[in-house]
Amino acid sequence: MAFAWCKGVDESADVLFHFSITYRRPPFTVPQYSKYQFFLYETITAHREKGKTFDQIAEWLNKKGYLSARGKKFKGNHVHSILKKKRLKDEKLEREYPEVWSDFSLEVVDKTLVNTFYLDLKHSNN
Repeated sequence: MAFAWCKGVDESADVLFHFSITYRRPPFTVPQYSKYQFFLYETITAHREKGKTFDQIAEWLNKKGYLSARGKKFKGNHVHSILKKKRLKDEKLEREYPEVWSDFSLEVVDKTLVNTFYLDLKHSNN
């Protein structure tokens, strides 16, 4: 219950304020990389910084006896995929989501007639 100022008279009224806020956040449930997956990512990144192609990196990893996270030999597209997936995951975690505010409305329900009715009813019962 609130009081609203209407035409200079303090009257009994309900005041309702309607709005909504939508807030999004980065997901907390993103699977974490294993130590081996992170090692592969860092190794591949270091080789890319030296100017090696994906196929050259795959060949190097295979010569050293490394296998993919699923136990397979590397190909150039696997190496590319490891970098791409890590980049996309990082972008998703770092993304900022703006708040979205809805339109708002203010509703004033004048209780004068309702209160008058109950007062009249109370007096007629006495």
